[in-house]
Amino acid sequence: MPGSVVSQAKQQLKMIIDAYLLESEVVRVLEACDYADAAHDGVTRKSGEPYILHPIAVSCILAHMRLDPETLMAALLHDVIEDTEFNKDDISLKFGKTVAELVDGVTKLSQSSDKEFNKAASFRKILQATLQDPRVIIIKLADRYHNMTTLDALRTDKRARIAKETFEIFVPMARLVGMNEMADNLEHLCYQNLDLDMYNNIQDALLQTKPKRCEYQTKWENNLTDLLQNNKITGRIKKKNNNIELLRHFVKNDIDLQELTHSHAFEIILQSIADCDRLADILRNSFQVLHYEDHIRRPLPGGNQSLMMRLKGEETTLSLTIQTELMRKAARFGVVLGENAPQACRSAIQASMQNLNVLVDGECAKTTFNELLDYLHQEKIWVYTPHGHLHELPQGATAVDFAYSASLFLGNHAVGAKINGETKPLSTPLQSGQVIEIITDVLATPNPDWLSFINTQKARRALQNILREQDIDEQRLVGEQALNRALKLFNRSIKDITQADWNNVLEWRHLSSLDHLYEQIAVGDLLPQLVANHLFAQDAPQDSASSDRLIQGTDGIDIKYAHCCNPVLDDPIQGHLSRRGLIVHRSRCHNLLHEQHLHPENIMPLQWNTENIEDVSFTAFLSINIPMNDEQISELIYQCRKEKVGVESVHTHDNKTYVNIVVHNRKQIAEVIRNLRMHFGFPRIARLAQPVNTVETSIAS
Repeated sequence: MPGSVVSQAKQQLKMIIDAYLLESEVVRVLEACDYADAAHDGVTRKSGEPYILHPIAVSCILAHMRLDPETLMAALLHDVIEDTEFNKDDISLKFGKTVAELVDGVTKLSQSSDKEFNKAASFRKILQATLQDPRVIIIKLADRYHNMTTLDALRTDKRARIAKETFEIFVPMARLVGMNEMADNLEHLCYQNLDLDMYNNIQDALLQTKPKRCEYQTKWENNLTDLLQNNKITGRIKKKNNNIELLRHFVKNDIDLQELTHSHAFEIILQSIADCDRLADILRNSFQVLHYEDHIRRPLPGGNQSLMMRLKGEETTLSLTIQTELMRKAARFGVVLGENAPQACRSAIQASMQNLNVLVDGECAKTTFNELLDYLHQEKIWVYTPHGHLHELPQGATAVDFAYSASLFLGNHAVGAKINGETKPLSTPLQSGQVIEIITDVLATPNPDWLSFINTQKARRALQNILREQDIDEQRLVGEQALNRALKLFNRSIKDITQADWNNVLEWRHLSSLDHLYEQIAVGDLLPQLVANHLFAQDAPQDSASSDRLIQGTDGIDIKYAHCCNPVLDDPIQGHLSRRGLIVHRSRCHNLLHEQHLHPENIMPLQWNTENIEDVSFTAFLSINIPMNDEQISELIYQCRKEKVGVESVHTHDNKTYVNIVVHNRKQIAEVIRNLRMHFGFPRIARLAQPVNTVETSIAS
């Protein structure tokens, strides 16, 4: 029986590749299949199936995408080095160096007994190999997809662990290289394995409303068909399975069950960009447009190009993706298309790859892995050079970050920037779609003040390397000048600092001389703004949570938490330097963004110190999109306390319930929101920046 199953799998692979490969290429792929079968002989998976069925399935997935023979051969052999007695040289001798390199690229490392280190080192190795040959990540994604479809044989805890890893790493990696169809399939399987109760509730809601949904879908389709015909636009309308998108929005708490079941989606595939723009104009005149984004001119990660519109109907909403056939293909397969992909797609993927290249420069595998996670999940912007070259940067990046992203020369000699043709300071935060031109002077040198507002590791490393290369006397002069500029915020200068003040600063920094202080400032080890703050900020006593131990590198600094956004431990944060001291804001706080536009030199990157700290408490504010009676409020309090979350107050207002809770960190907020949604029928629950000031029901502690 096992032999029969394997034979059937091999025959299926042959049928797929016969359709597009040369006869000689088919022979080579099947040789690799037989080689892998012999190498894995006698080995079974957790399900009891012969192990060879897995690599054959991975190769079939790639063959459906019409990948080249070398990729298919590497997919068949991808576990040989890791799990059998054969090595890279054996594969190279039999199938060539390229296939061997691809197989080695996806092979995990087992360098020590530390599983976390091995995991980090393996991902770093995959990154390095992907930068040499993108087919490595294509094989790895297909491998992970097939593994995700066969999780039933594993323990529940292991399934959840693999799904979490897939969601955090492989889904965003797939989107990064434009393989959005693969990303959608992986994401769907993740939801199924991470939170089965929530997944089943959503599926039940979709099933119960299916007849009504189909009725509305037909109406929308007829309206759109008439619109194309009446305006003589040639194209096709395709119902889009938007279950993945609905799941994503629901899990992220963007919509509730009612909205979930009243949303529909279509793709409209047209012949040209001009047709796409024309249809968008017609739709604007025919429907109420709730949302519009032009991603033809401003591609999404992976180079995904389309016009995206959300229309309002009488009882439902419609999401439209309008694109050409080539754009649709590129959005599904991305890097798989290679040189056949549109230029915008290739440019976007190349920009992402350049950022990955910066990540693998570090020596520590665990640091690289953590930086990879940060990069994959941070919000990004896309900006362009005057020649149309795309650069991908994190949200909040400045003109200096762009300069170093473009080249070391531009960064090291930048004196200003033109943003959409208008001259702006180098500290100006950038926005997606802008055209950036850096103004340079060959005599100019980097300014240590830039360290207070740059947002990318590449710019920070490059700047610090340049600063450290300066002559020691020059470093001291640069450090003194930087501190003098920082003191201007307090209407002071170095001349106003007394010997007692200097002694205080040196004791605070554990330094023996003023020269050492200036050197630290000059090379970026110490921000001059922090020294100025330590000397002259006249602030009230700190909050009950000790700021000194919660924020990295701020010992001896007067710190307050902003009441406009109320950050809690593990929120992304930035600091705003004021005459009252250093104010900690959540990174997307509107007040912080306003101040960043006015005085970017006073904004500082901050990190929480999560090691060796005792429990601290923060207040967070939630709104629940249902009014609650006394019995439900009692149940809410009980559910919160089960999660070891305190409840300060609960009140209802305008058909919503507002709750002030006491938590230790951001993760605890997410957990309590998840449990409250499950318990009360999946309403939308939002975290508010500030409490809503109405009549409250106070809760005894």
